[in-house]
Amino acid sequence: MSNLIARPHTTPGPASHGNGTLQADVQMVQVRDSGNPAAAAADDNLDLSELWRALRRRSKLVGLTAAVVFAITAGKTAHQRLFQPVYQGSFQLLISDPISDENKRSGGQEGQGMYAELARNTTTADIPTLIEVLRSPAMLAPVAQRFGLRASSLGGRISIENPGNRLSTARGVINVTLTGGDPQQDKLLLEALSSTYLQAALNQRQQRLADGIRFLNQQAPALEAKTAELQGELAAFRQRHNLLEPLIEGAALRTQVTTLEQEVSSLQADRARLVNVRSSIVAGTLTARSFEEAIGSGAAAGGGGSSQGLSVTGTNQILLEQLTKVEQQLGEARSKFSSGSSMVRGLTAQRNGLLPLLRRNQIEAVDAALGINANRLTTAQGQLAQMASRFQKQPGLIRQYETLQQKLQIAQDNLSGFIKTRENFQLEIAQRTVPWKVITPPAMNPNPVWPSVPRNLALGVVLGLVAGAGAGLLRDRFDHVFHNPGEVKEELGEALLGHIPHVAFFKGVREDKRFLLRELDLTVGSKDEKMTGYQRFFYQEALRNLYTSLRFLNSDRPLRSVALTSSLPAEGKSLTNVLLAKTIAEMGQRVLLVDADLRKPQMHHRLGVNNLTGLSNLLTDDELHWRQVVQPVADYPGWSVITAGQRPPDPTRLLSSSRMQQLVDGLANSGDFDLIIYDTPPVLGLADAALVAEHLDGLMLLVSLGRVDRGLPKEAIARIRSAGAQLLGVVTNAVKEEGGSASSYAYGGYGYGGYGYGGYDTRSAYAYYVDSDAESAEQQPQKQAVAKTWPERTRQLQRRLLHWIDS
Repeated sequence: MSNLIARPHTTPGPASHGNGTLQADVQMVQVRDSGNPAAAAADDNLDLSELWRALRRRSKLVGLTAAVVFAITAGKTAHQRLFQPVYQGSFQLLISDPISDENKRSGGQEGQGMYAELARNTTTADIPTLIEVLRSPAMLAPVAQRFGLRASSLGGRISIENPGNRLSTARGVINVTLTGGDPQQDKLLLEALSSTYLQAALNQRQQRLADGIRFLNQQAPALEAKTAELQGELAAFRQRHNLLEPLIEGAALRTQVTTLEQEVSSLQADRARLVNVRSSIVAGTLTARSFEEAIGSGAAAGGGGSSQGLSVTGTNQILLEQLTKVEQQLGEARSKFSSGSSMVRGLTAQRNGLLPLLRRNQIEAVDAALGINANRLTTAQGQLAQMASRFQKQPGLIRQYETLQQKLQIAQDNLSGFIKTRENFQLEIAQRTVPWKVITPPAMNPNPVWPSVPRNLALGVVLGLVAGAGAGLLRDRFDHVFHNPGEVKEELGEALLGHIPHVAFFKGVREDKRFLLRELDLTVGSKDEKMTGYQRFFYQEALRNLYTSLRFLNSDRPLRSVALTSSLPAEGKSLTNVLLAKTIAEMGQRVLLVDADLRKPQMHHRLGVNNLTGLSNLLTDDELHWRQVVQPVADYPGWSVITAGQRPPDPTRLLSSSRMQQLVDGLANSGDFDLIIYDTPPVLGLADAALVAEHLDGLMLLVSLGRVDRGLPKEAIARIRSAGAQLLGVVTNAVKEEGGSASSYAYGGYGYGGYGYGGYDTRSAYAYYVDSDAESAEQQPQKQAVAKTWPERTRQLQRRLLHWIDS
């Protein structure tokens, strides 16, 4: 390949076109082999359709593996069910009293709950720890010893769970489950376990009660001493502060303070009114009637006819009465007489004489009242200050008193609860009541619980499908080839022109370079050296069907020049071309076989002719005519051959030249041949096949069964179509033994392959038409060879099994 890349081509025209094709082909191969990350990533993508096709291809292996896994699972399940069954039994324990617990939660035991919990040491319900204790060897040792078992093995068969852990309900119930293989003995074992657990609960309860009483007796002296100490502190506090109930006495002080505050406010209001009255008297704005009204309001406020010391004496009362009478007369006189009359003037003078005297007396009375008010206000304010000082001390005393009272109350409650708890404990010890209860008696399920038939069968189905899919994909991964023509047709989607069956005689012809034509028609000799008529019939009928397919491909213009190529070397391409040409010649047709493989020619070896001049000479020598290089094949009239000739330095340039086009057209139009077959190099990696196919009527792709990777024919077809060549269809070739006897093959089921005939299996036709005597004589050595050794028979059965699985 490196030599091809190193040679630049500068020839114009078809040569340059061929050069570009070769370079594109080489670049395609280089990209495929260079480990392009993008291409690798695309190849690594999971193709579900490809996986499905792989599973369909390996459906028999998938089904067989699934059936084997399912059968193993079912057999093991049946064996365990019959000989190793596991039975299960259980019972339920109520480990808490819901009624008593509810009473405790609702305060039914009042002050003794704390001491009861401390004495019982049950401040929390630790269900997981309880379960571990019940399954411990120390708990199970007596039961195990009684039944001759080991405590550890018995603990492994016991399962204890609390439904409340999963359902958040029934936290006071535990389920005890036992599994074993002897239902009768396990039933006795369950009963012994339930009795052991109940007795252990009773012993534990009695032990806790005894420990609780000891704890309470130890705490009693301290509680009694604490209560006596607090009572002494409360008595000393009362004696020191001369108090019995600070809160009640403080309320009384508050009432007195409020009364004094009201009295001070009243005295202050009277003083302000007296000051206003005196100011009015001094200013002369207070009349006798107004003074009486002021005195009257003071009397109403102060009671007793005086206003806090302001009172009207006898003298003042007479003066007030006289002044009032004079003013009344003066008013009447003014209404009757003029202001200058003697009556009005006399009454006016009389009033003016009474006013100073009355004013002086009024001022003296107001001053006396102010003095009395001041004395009373001073006294009230002093009392208020004294009471307020006492009241300010009361909150502190009340707080101290309440603190002492609370401590004493707590101590008394604790002591009371302590006494009640100790009495209850003593009563419970005397009762000896079992704290747990069996709410579901011990019982064994008469039916085995293990192995579970539905579960194991379902698991067997799942595991079988998984194992079958894995085996199918693994087999397909390591055997990614076509196994029958039907797969080729379905995978590639191309017309299936024919199928070449396997013939053991052709094994190794390429490596040995044997001369075949003389040996092909020999039917006498050793079975290992000569071809039998039975084998000859196989390939002859297959090739006749292939030729028939070629004739039916185009009804308007018969095919004159075709090529048969392959994806890779060593697929049997050259041998198939030889056999096809031989079969066509035997049918009375004129056929020309052209060896266009200028890189590694094979035809002259196969046909036993010389290779002095051939195709390469025709393409390089314009003076040389093709009739000069055509060689007849001995003993086969109508069969001619053009060998490859001398190996040229640049085959691609010659095959893409105009001379090649002229040669192909000249051979096809000469009328000397009914069909011209060109043998070309493989498609992948080289451009020779595509270049030759450009000049021909069509190209056939040979696909070897059991050898070539499935992806390579697809790539070869894509390469052919990208070069513009016409692909007529595919031909399958069985390079390995297909297995089975002749009579076991009916019509192959390949159909007509689109345009092609597709051919049925020729062995069934031969088995049908062959003469019975000839058949018996022909197959007698084979029947005698049936007596094989056991290893050979085993290998044969293995091959048949693999073929059946892959078919």
